[in-house]
Amino acid sequence: MSLSEVLIFVGVLSVPVAMMLAHDYRVAEEHGLSIFRLPACFNRYCTLIALTSIFGGIFYVLLFLFTNGYLDNGQSLNLYDKHDFFMPTVCISTITMLLFGYILQADNAFYLSSLMHESAPASVKRDLIMRTFRSVSIGQIAPGILFPLSIPLWALYGAWLYNIYNIVMRASNQDLMPRVFFFGAVRMIMALFVSVLVYCVVQAFLKPYRTGDHGETLVVQNSKAAYLLVAIAFFAGLFPMQAAQATWQRVKSSGYMGELFSPATTLSIEYLQGMNVFMRDRLFEEGVVDVHQLATIGNRRDLLYSRIENLISKEQLSDWIDQAQLMLFISDRDLLQALRSAGIRGKQQLDEMLRPENSERLQQLEVSLTGEKDSKVKRFLEQYSLTHGTAPQNKLGKPD
Repeated sequence: MSLSEVLIFVGVLSVPVAMMLAHDYRVAEEHGLSIFRLPACFNRYCTLIALTSIFGGIFYVLLFLFTNGYLDNGQSLNLYDKHDFFMPTVCISTITMLLFGYILQADNAFYLSSLMHESAPASVKRDLIMRTFRSVSIGQIAPGILFPLSIPLWALYGAWLYNIYNIVMRASNQDLMPRVFFFGAVRMIMALFVSVLVYCVVQAFLKPYRTGDHGETLVVQNSKAAYLLVAIAFFAGLFPMQAAQATWQRVKSSGYMGELFSPATTLSIEYLQGMNVFMRDRLFEEGVVDVHQLATIGNRRDLLYSRIENLISKEQLSDWIDQAQLMLFISDRDLLQALRSAGIRGKQQLDEMLRPENSERLQQLEVSLTGEKDSKVKRFLEQYSLTHGTAPQNKLGKPD
């Protein structure tokens, strides 16, 4: 790390430390003590500094390993040097340290309060290192609406681990660029807000928590739902966009707001065969966020492929585009699955089958469609042949 990076790192680390110092000073004044005489003073500050430094410093370590050729065995082309990664690395490290640091210092305040009250449960007096992954402090989403900070903590862990994995994998695939660090910082912020959204929805439907007797604490009333909420929060941090979409779909389909929204006109990009969450994120970086953009990519196909050629083949990209072009006409995933079961995966294949010279193949397909779900396929083929067929047809596969 350069001197400027060290100064920025220390400056960011001082923010949560200063917040805890301010809180400790107020507590020490109330009890007539010095800050150093407060319970577990050395333990609390060392834990806060060490953990926050680890969370933010790991990205400087990864940058050092990458720029010195340890992550890719020195095979990457030197399109970027360390100076190009300076601001992106500072950005993701700063955001990570501030978010983790705030929650950790809030938990430190709760820990100090429990140590100074004999009536506090023994479970909240455990050493901070033992309690690193289970914050017990409580925040507020809005006045009167309490929020367990363990939920965003687990979401931040998910986002943090994904960022480490993404940087290492992109470096090993010769696909690491400065904006990956910027996207990682955005992922950390998104994880925080998505965790709040997830908590609100889960609390509304499953009610894992209830307000304590004194109105300032949360008590677990449904342990299974609480376990599920933690797991959802972690995966929401790994994939915040997908978690936000799934949560929004749950809200739209609920009785509260279901009548206000109509079904989506097309399926999302996740229904492409061969697509996974990591490639969806990679396409998102290139500005491809839905099937409409992928299906109508046009002359940008070669440019897109040049950016991701280390990850997929040109045939795979062409197959995704072909599938996306067919999905523009489909809003029912059962219909999409039925078409695939009938052997129709993309628009080119469908257009080829509807040509007049292939009418016998189409009639054979019609004969093989005998199930109840197959009626959707027949109806779709009839409608598609009328609107996009190469020749007018009065019946499926029978030209005029």
